Amino acid sequence: KALVTFTLRNGNSYAVKDIEIACAFLRPDGSHLTSRRRVLPDTVSMNSRKRYSGMLVGFVNVYATKAKCSAVAANRI
Repeated sequence: KALVTFTLRNGNSYAVKDIEIACAFLRPDGSHLTSRRRVLPDTVSMNSRKRYSGMLVGFVNVYATKAKCSAVAANRI
């Protein structure tokens, strides 16, 4: 299982919800190994930040040594 900690920053003048996070897991040499996506059923207020600690993003290959995650979609409220 992969647990990640990250902070989402919403710089918009409106709140967003149901934020989709995409994480790419890499081998020690930096090459791509696997990807996982997750939708956070949460709301981030306008012009604010929200920290998520120890979020489960799924099962990942045991050879993964690095993760890169980013928000790829969200719904405007």
